[in-house]
Amino acid sequence: MSTLDRLREILTAYFGVEADEVRLDATFAQLDLDSLAIVEFALVAEKEFGVPIGEDEVSPHATVTEALALLGAKGVPTDG
Repeated sequence: MSTLDRLREILTAYFGVEADEVRLDATFAQLDLDSLAIVEFALVAEKEFGVPIGEDEVSPHATVTEALALLGAKGVPTDG
């Protein structure tokens, strides 16, 4: 399963986002995640991917692409 698929699963399972809304150019704000939800997202993603994610590393204005780049920079493989 790709990292994008795993992110999509987190967003749909925990935050009620429709899977087809999770596009690479979508921001977390467009996905209806506010600042509090972003903190929760960081905690869930930290557990899922096994890397520390500071609450200041993701914002409502960050895109899915930027989240993937952040995970990649922390050593998470970004392909399948």
